[in-house]
Parts: sequence; structure tokens; C-alpha cells
Amino acid sequence: MKKKYASALLQLAIIAIVLFGLNTLLYLIPDIGLATDDFIYPISVVYLFFFVFSAVIISVLIFISGKNREQLGYAFLFLTGAKMAISYVLARPVINKLSENPTEKINFFVIFILFLIIEAYYTARLLNNK
Repeated sequence: MKKKYASALLQLAIIAIVLFGLNTLLYLIPDIGLATDDFIYPISVVYLFFFVFSAVIISVLIFISGKNREQLGYAFLFLTGAKMAISYVLARPVINKLSENPTEKINFFVIFILFLIIEAYYTARLLNNK
């Protein structure tokens, strides 16, 4: 159990670092002309928020899979719903921001979807693990 837990969190951390690096490099390319100066939340804060939330969700799912496998799907749905609600509260200033440049909105929701895919992948692995 501990090996599965450590492996999943290590993989999550590696994926998050790679995605953060690629996202940061995207804003450093001068020809694209994207600026992060007017972002409400720095990219690092958004990645940290989603990484911590995903780590908590994966940890809880691993714990539940060891105790009661039948409830794993329900736990995933509940935890993902809670993450969406908290993300919406966090994203409200970004959504309501009047700007001609929608880069921050797109960035926020792409990061949300990427981490959601990672969580769904680990949940599917836990559900298929016999």
C-alpha cells in the first residue's frame, strides 16, 4: 500500500513539474507575445493548488481502495465535485476579469483539465486493479 501511494505521488509530482516547466517556457517564447504580468494568480500558484488537491484526491482514493473498493467511484465523484466547487471560487476573479486577453482564463482551465485527466487515470487504474 505504501509503495503504491509513494509511486502515485511521485508520478504526479513529476508530471506536474514537467507540465509547469512547459507552461512556463510557453510564456518565455518572445514570438508568441503572451505576458503573465496582468495575471491575477501566478502560474506557480495555480499549479501548486491543483497539485496539492490532486495529491489529496489520489491519497484518499488509494486509502479507500484498500478499505472499500465499491465506494471508490463515488469517492472520486465527490472529491472531484468538491475540487470543482473550490476551483470555481478560486477562478471567479479570473472569469469576471474584463480583458481583451483571455490567456489567463484558458491557462487556468487547461491546467484544471490536465490535473482532472491525471486523477481520472489513477482512479481507472485503481478500479481495474484486481
